[in-house]
Amino acid sequence: GHGFQFINNFSGLMDYLRTKYGPIYTIINFGQRMHFITDYKSIRKIWTQPAFDFREFAFKAEANLSGIETPDELKASGVGSANLAKYAHTMRGDDHLESLATRFESALRDTVERIPILHNEAWNEVDLREFSGMVIFHAAGRSLFGPHWLEGVDIEEAARQYSIFEIDGPAIAGGLPKFLTQKGCRARDYLVKNVLLPVIKKGCDGGHSYIVDYISELKEAYRNDENGDFKIAARLTGLVFAINSNTMNMLFWVIARTVLADKSLSVDLVDECKKAAMSNPLSYLEQKRQMPLLNSVIIETFRLHGDPNSFRVVEEDCVVSGLAGGKDVAFRKGDSVFLLSTYDQLQDMTGDKDAFDGRRWIQHTSNKDINKALLPIPSNQVLAPFGGGKHLCPGRFFALLEMHVVVAFCIQHYEFKILEKESLPPKHVELSAPINQPNRRMKISVRYKP
Repeated sequence: GHGFQFINNFSGLMDYLRTKYGPIYTIINFGQRMHFITDYKSIRKIWTQPAFDFREFAFKAEANLSGIETPDELKASGVGSANLAKYAHTMRGDDHLESLATRFESALRDTVERIPILHNEAWNEVDLREFSGMVIFHAAGRSLFGPHWLEGVDIEEAARQYSIFEIDGPAIAGGLPKFLTQKGCRARDYLVKNVLLPVIKKGCDGGHSYIVDYISELKEAYRNDENGDFKIAARLTGLVFAINSNTMNMLFWVIARTVLADKSLSVDLVDECKKAAMSNPLSYLEQKRQMPLLNSVIIETFRLHGDPNSFRVVEEDCVVSGLAGGKDVAFRKGDSVFLLSTYDQLQDMTGDKDAFDGRRWIQHTSNKDINKALLPIPSNQVLAPFGGGKHLCPGRFFALLEMHVVVAFCIQHYEFKILEKESLPPKHVELSAPINQPNRRMKISVRYKP
């Protein structure tokens, strides 16, 4: 009987069940046994268990998102999102990150040049979600897929269609009934036909080696299929969702929060980002360390708008002992396990925990002993937006690079003003959206600063 709440008020349902049953509970939903682990020590223990895996769900999610093949057909191809981790080495390490940062910054500049509203020096009223979508969808795609990305396509329309798809993406991936995701599926079909298929046909020359190699594998797998290019385009929708969604939502919330914050925060952020850029650091990583206030703002945004969930499927019947409260918990083969670290996330703090304080973490982000970390927080704090264990997100370094680079770019090159009577959208938690999706429009004024 929890299906309606699961879809429409997931956060409220989790709070209710956790209050009633404690940090570990099980429900039957949509005919599926679902376990929820909300204690971080227990989550870390589950991550180490060999009976819990992600690969089978990854094939199902990719099949659902593509809307064209079954999980068994995807597995038969021998290529898929379930084994993308083998490319992780191309998106970490100082040299790779420097190359990615250079590509992404170049793509951002090209994005501004190609989209009229993004280089308009007069004040314009825009929907913040659409603004974030145009910036990220063009720049991230171009930096990875190469110069044919959105070539000859109405960029603003493509970004709008992606935003529609992105809203329904988690529900589509989870296999929810199609009558609940009709808009998202139509938008996905538009993207496949008008955005992804042309890239597959023209080729990814100039794209990142990770994308080029992955598409080459798919091309080989479908070399004897007359509809191969279309199937490859459809299968890439899941990858496009992963590349864009969280960065788009992070940019939205950072702008929304800072435009509503004390004016001094925005002034200090602009000053810090300009000084870091003018210092001409030798590397992206060094520039990042010169922006402790920006890093603090991003961590604070994670705290208030990040609800990370890592997912596992039980591969064999088992009992895991010593979970929260000393519990022994039985899991059956085929059960779904959701690991929600939100409740332990960034809890040890001073000040009003319900308020946004962009400077809250600056003592840590300024600390040279820890600011080289992926996320510079002290060891006693919990922040796990990329999961853990053997299925730790392989693209986590690129995801954070995207977030830092695009937020710093927008802070330097745009002015933002809140419109009268506009307010922050309420928090809306989605099971498969580590960064909350805004559930309504937010109008702002924006102008470009060359």
